[in-house]
Order: sequence, then structure tokens, then C-alpha cells
Amino acid sequence: MFEMGQIITNENYTQAAIWCNQNGAHMEEQNSTYRIVKNPADAEPSVQEQVQMKEAQTGLTRAVRELVLAENSGASEYVKSQARDLETLAAVLRE
Repeated sequence: MFEMGQIITNENYTQAAIWCNQNGAHMEEQNSTYRIVKNPADAEPSVQEQVQMKEAQTGLTRAVRELVLAENSGASEYVKSQARDLETLAAVLRE
């Protein structure tokens, strides 16, 4: 029914808005007219945001990771693996 770049009129505005919501697009004013344009891709989370999300998901804050990774900590191999992965990701932030 609609396509990217199509000019929107007063008559088809409502239908175009519905179509845009269902098809990852929005209407944008360009040269005194409204056109259908593709929504921008979501930005990739920063390394700091990734670390914060993983810490929240796993409960493995930096202090906890240090305890888990200490010799003879008694932590399972799975938890140690999770802590190591998080430490590798977080290492970029400490450089």
C-alpha cells in the first residue's frame, strides 16, 4: 500500500501512520511535504552499558567476580566462566 519515500497527503495520513508503525518507518517533513522514511537502526550498547547489563543479570559485580575468580573460591565452573567472560568485557574499560 505504501513504500519508503512516498509523499503523504492529508487524505492518507492516518493510513500511512498505521502502515509506518507496522513497518519500521515514520513520517518526516522534507521540503514542506511529509515522506515515509525508514526508522534508524537501534544503536549498539556501549561496552560500559553491556557490562552493567550483564552484572545486573548475573549478580557478578566486580567485587563478586574477584571473589569468584580467587583461588579455591569454591564457585562452580559455570559461575567462574561467567565471571571470566565479564572480566574480559570489562577489561576494555580499565585500559
